[in-house]
Amino acid sequence: MSKSESATTETDLWPTADDPEPPEASEEGTALTNYIADFVRMVWARWRFVLCIVLAGILLSFVDATRQPNIYTSTTTLMPPDQSSSYSGLMGLFSGGSAAASLGSGELGLEAPGELYVSILSSRSVEDGVVAQLDLVKYFHLDNAVSARGVLAGEVSAQSDHRTGIITITVHDLNPEMAAKIADAMVTQLNRVLSDNSSSSARRERIFLEGRVNEIKKDLDDTAQALSEFSGKNRTVDAASQARAMMDAGIRLQSELADARSQLAALRQVYSEDNSRVKSLEARISELQQEIDAMSGQPGGGKGAASNAGYPSAAQLSTLGVTYYDLQRKMMVQEAIWEALAKQYESAKVEEVKSMPTVRVLDAANIPKSKSGPVRSMIMIVGTLVSFAVACLLVVGFKFWEQMDREAEPKKLILEIVAGVKKTLSGVRRRNASATS
Repeated sequence: MSKSESATTETDLWPTADDPEPPEASEEGTALTNYIADFVRMVWARWRFVLCIVLAGILLSFVDATRQPNIYTSTTTLMPPDQSSSYSGLMGLFSGGSAAASLGSGELGLEAPGELYVSILSSRSVEDGVVAQLDLVKYFHLDNAVSARGVLAGEVSAQSDHRTGIITITVHDLNPEMAAKIADAMVTQLNRVLSDNSSSSARRERIFLEGRVNEIKKDLDDTAQALSEFSGKNRTVDAASQARAMMDAGIRLQSELADARSQLAALRQVYSEDNSRVKSLEARISELQQEIDAMSGQPGGGKGAASNAGYPSAAQLSTLGVTYYDLQRKMMVQEAIWEALAKQYESAKVEEVKSMPTVRVLDAANIPKSKSGPVRSMIMIVGTLVSFAVACLLVVGFKFWEQMDREAEPKKLILEIVAGVKKTLSGVRRRNASATS
């Protein structure tokens, strides 16, 4: 094949501007042009009607735009959560532990912890907390918290940037100060929900130690109360000190008794039994013997000094000492356990705070100075376009109505309905006129 034949063949494959259009395309273009021309003629024929409808639409849109209250927008941004410990503790809300954090995030379809934060912000727990914190039932003039939560959900939106992970909370409200308060309350309630539902190991340890500390503290208080009541009832302050003091007093009394008996023996060699000094020394010996008997708990010693003082005797002290030492030992053991648990409890609280997936605020909620909506010019533009579209549809409808055969069933039905309505209205007007006259 020659070069000229090849060029001719390639040229024939592609249409040029001089080639005639296919008959089908030419007919479709002509029909579309005719339809557009007919539509323009119909609209122009009723241009006064169209103009009235458009002016009415402009007026209504202007009234609606002026009646729309100003809307203010407050925004707060949160730092992306940590991908390590915080994210593991956060995923514990759903998966039950840090070991299953990756599996839980995969099943939930979450690419980053910020997505989970956004989901928690739209939860009922956070919204109910905001409603209760700011008393939105009264602010929105509603009857219950469910309705207030629905209004709040419409005012608040949260989204997470997939690239940076920054979370943005946007609040729209009629009051600029309330918009900022709602944004701050959303962050506060998010922290509360994360804190209440965190299932990290530090939290579980803190809860366990808190229960044990309270339990041991109660047992310690009960034991101390029992020891106090026992000591008060039996006059036992310190069994060991009391026994030592009683032994020292017994030795002293025995020494005095022996000395008195020696003196009495010497006096009896010189004086008779009726001598006053002999009788006085005998009384002294009898008194010392009674004190010794009372201290040792022997019968007949009830009038001794120990008995008069109300303290237990040596025999009673040996019996009471067992119970006293048992209560004291129990209290000392519980006190040592309580001190050790209290130290561990404080350390666990610190560790819980470190592992808690708390929210870090990047930009605090601002009080907006200017409105963010509505765009009144856009409302009027949309109203104008809608009214023009309605006018055009009415023109087409009127044209279709005029072309419809009067004997057609749809047209006859509509005419009958219109006639019935007119008859009803005329009857109502006649009755009103007669009642007035």
